[in-house]
Amino acid sequence: MGRIIIAFIFALVISSCSHYKDIPYFQNAAEYDGTGKEFLYDMTIKPKDLLTVFVYSGTDEAAVAQFNMRDLSVLNQRDRRVMSSAGQPAHRYLVDNEGNIDFPILGKVHLEGLTITQANEHIHKLIVPYMQSDANFVVNTNIENYEVTVMGEVKHPNTFTITRNKCTVLEALALAGDMTVYGKRDNVKLLREKADGEYEIHELDLRDANLLNSPYYYLQQRDVLYVEPNEVMAQNTKIGRTRQLWVRGAQITVSLGSLLYRVLK
Repeated sequence: MGRIIIAFIFALVISSCSHYKDIPYFQNAAEYDGTGKEFLYDMTIKPKDLLTVFVYSGTDEAAVAQFNMRDLSVLNQRDRRVMSSAGQPAHRYLVDNEGNIDFPILGKVHLEGLTITQANEHIHKLIVPYMQSDANFVVNTNIENYEVTVMGEVKHPNTFTITRNKCTVLEALALAGDMTVYGKRDNVKLLREKADGEYEIHELDLRDANLLNSPYYYLQQRDVLYVEPNEVMAQNTKIGRTRQLWVRGAQITVSLGSLLYRVLK
């Protein structure tokens, strides 16, 4: 009976070890070379983005007033909390499917594909002709609905609002409490919306440190990360109650065997 118990424990240990190699991230970290990166990532504006844009002048507030929404009655509660340093509410603009916003005085302004810095410079350039030659003003643009969704085998699946202009795959997983031990690290699905509204799917291997050089390492607006269950979870789900009964039966058998051994020795 003692041999049976030892064999049973050994089988459990071997089973656990066989799956450990699938758990760590960046298993080839010693071979990673990050010098191949050609540029730093900077998020760009896409259709369906919700922007706040405020034009500010420290010397002539009246001159830029025509470019800012002042009618609080048309702003919702969130908009009213978005204030500039001058105490004026910033207006929100929805980027349409053609990549434009409808801006006061200027009309249609095309912003798709621009970074936040480029959008500020572009709007600033368009406003200049309406200002005095010595006017000093700045444009402040932000993306308000930068959201990513993490689902599947993570501890806290949810949709998360990102408050800065970049978010990596690892940061998104951290927001979701990281993968569970049942998450499949070598085949994380990234769903990304294309300009026509359809989605493209990319497979990410988080065991490979070269992910850091991937164009999909940084998440874009409305990206979805899906962590598939690994074979252990799939097997557990399939066997379900049957496996639980088998384990319970094995525990009872071991207990009875131990008891008989003490009685009969």
